[in-house]
Amino acid sequence: MSYQRFSYAPPTAGKHSVGIAGDFSSWEIISMEEKGGVHYLALELPPGVYQYKFVVDGSWILDENNPKKVPDGFGGYNSLLVVEPVTEVITWEDIMAELANKTPEKFYQFFRSKENSYELRFFWYPELSDAIYLLYNNQQIQLAHIGQTPLYEVFYCLFEHCGIFTFRLKIQYQNMFLFFGAEGFSEAEEDITPIEIELKAISIFSIPDWVGHSIIYQIFPDRFYNGNKDNDPDFREWYYEDCRTPPSSSKILSPEKEYYHMVDDWYDINGLKQSPWQKKGVPDFYSFYGGDIAGVKQKLDYLLDLGINVIYFNPLWQAKSNHKYDSADYHSIDPHFATTQEMIDFVKLAHEKGIRIILDVAFNHTGETFWAFRDCVEKGPKSPYWNWYDWKKWPLPKPLPLDFNPKDYYQCWWGIKDMPDLNYDLALPHPEENAVRNIKEAHPNAALVDYLMSTVRWWLIDIGIDGFRLDVPDEVPFWFWELFRKEVKKAKPDAWIVGEIWYEARQWVSPLYFDSVMNYAFFKNPVIEFFILSLLNKEEFCRKIESGLALYPFHSLKAMMNLLGSHDTPRIFEISKGDVKRLKLAIAFQMCFIGAPHIYYGDEIAMEGGKDPDNRRPFNWNWENNPVAGDLRNFYKELISIRKAHPTLCEGHFAFIPAPDKIIAFQRELKGEKILVFLNTEAESIAIDIPESSILLLGKIAERNYILPHSALILSELK
Repeated sequence: MSYQRFSYAPPTAGKHSVGIAGDFSSWEIISMEEKGGVHYLALELPPGVYQYKFVVDGSWILDENNPKKVPDGFGGYNSLLVVEPVTEVITWEDIMAELANKTPEKFYQFFRSKENSYELRFFWYPELSDAIYLLYNNQQIQLAHIGQTPLYEVFYCLFEHCGIFTFRLKIQYQNMFLFFGAEGFSEAEEDITPIEIELKAISIFSIPDWVGHSIIYQIFPDRFYNGNKDNDPDFREWYYEDCRTPPSSSKILSPEKEYYHMVDDWYDINGLKQSPWQKKGVPDFYSFYGGDIAGVKQKLDYLLDLGINVIYFNPLWQAKSNHKYDSADYHSIDPHFATTQEMIDFVKLAHEKGIRIILDVAFNHTGETFWAFRDCVEKGPKSPYWNWYDWKKWPLPKPLPLDFNPKDYYQCWWGIKDMPDLNYDLALPHPEENAVRNIKEAHPNAALVDYLMSTVRWWLIDIGIDGFRLDVPDEVPFWFWELFRKEVKKAKPDAWIVGEIWYEARQWVSPLYFDSVMNYAFFKNPVIEFFILSLLNKEEFCRKIESGLALYPFHSLKAMMNLLGSHDTPRIFEISKGDVKRLKLAIAFQMCFIGAPHIYYGDEIAMEGGKDPDNRRPFNWNWENNPVAGDLRNFYKELISIRKAHPTLCEGHFAFIPAPDKIIAFQRELKGEKILVFLNTEAESIAIDIPESSILLLGKIAERNYILPHSALILSELK
């Protein structure tokens, strides 16, 4: 641990609210102390790589004292802090002295994935073991290294057992042995009493087996393919009444003025960078292109040819916007996507072809067009749904002025009028209600909760989908997600629950809440920062990856959604500035890493796009005319084929292995197979040794002394 000191001096005098937020605070804002006009904060941080920003009078800004920065995923940047590990060498003697003050429970942890399937994790000091063994039932099983926390290396093993589990551990270091048991550590094996654990007391954390074998393809429905022009948006719905008339060609609209409209030319993307009706720099957020479920159905062969087996849809319910996070009705299919029966038929067809469907849902807020919110707007406190929202003042002005401040009237997401927050706890305001875990400490809004549970059943049972991606779930109470999980697993036991958490998420990944999360913090960010942007060195990259592996149970790691891009971030081809070689290295790591690879529609054909809405361009169905697009798609296809053909890449153990400085090398191992992956990030070729028994999976013809160019090499080595 080391102290890191942060300071910020406002450019103007007067009273300012200054805080800091980052990975080290789970992006919660920490207030900074002011002295002489300068704001200070000292934090004790373990070694690691941290992104952060200052929060000044509500605005999020970079640390100008720190030149190192990385993309924040929203078109801007975060400051980057690298805390180096302490260089002091800890000796075996130091450890023996320290162990006397440690309780045994600090060194191990158990997880339970099925009735009799368990994982043991053991935490030990870095570089002070040659091997660690589990001793039980006269067996000796070597633990494998899985990851590293700032203080400990993490080892694990998977085992089957029924009943009381009695075990000890043996740590081997050079010619010395240390034994671990109920009273702690001893150098004498006979002094160690075995630990007894009633394993059945550990809650089962069941995650669908199919997730780890998934190749996920995310579709933003309006922008994939228009298969039925008869259901194109015509803006006849009541909520478009004041925002569907085109402005005059010479008129510049206020940024707050909405104009919803269709773009007749599928390939006209100019407005996504610059609206023709707005001042310079303001894009068109209100355009529609007509993509629908019929279009996805017509392009299923394209998806099957690519090799995907899960479609992740952004919201499909009726809503005013093109992104549909502002729901008008949770129990609906937007009629401009499909009828309810067409959606049911599509899900059945996808299942017949081996494709599962998961849906993006936003339960933190509804849209201002939502039927319950409209009832409140009309009736005020007399509405039976009045307490579904956090109201501050009523009635709303008619018509709403362009400078309308919704937060004066009701709580809403990020101050956006179109997204009023739902009120889960009748005793606590938003966001204080979110931290409550025990439902007995809450005053649940029963009618709202019952309605949301009926929504779960409608999508899983009536429509037939296979799981949910949860939008901003950290802004909803924990106790609700506990009820949600029970309802989901009751309706469909093998449904997948994956949360959108951008930082460390152990408090959500558990048998109470989510199966896994979108792996922004420990996959997307480090992979892009290392392979594409060269912002991390090899040691920093491996440390960040291993810190993620150390956090979650092994079977949950297999279900992490490993993404490189999404509807919330610039496209990876845009970030890479067209450097296909570096991009391919990131993709190769993604397809060979532990977890479920995720592809944002069009990334496989090198689509470009900056921040929202430019990253939501219509799919380029002329991609075959672009050699770069065809080459990249073939690369995806080949890697997906390799992954699906080798269960080792889905189920196997992961470990980095020694390699020359500019090469990332790792292995996946399962039963009788070992997959070796070498990724050369350097422009020049580098010599590596290849095991004699290797079979080439991806790469050029390999010799034993192979000269690896700036590319990926994947081998299968039979044991």
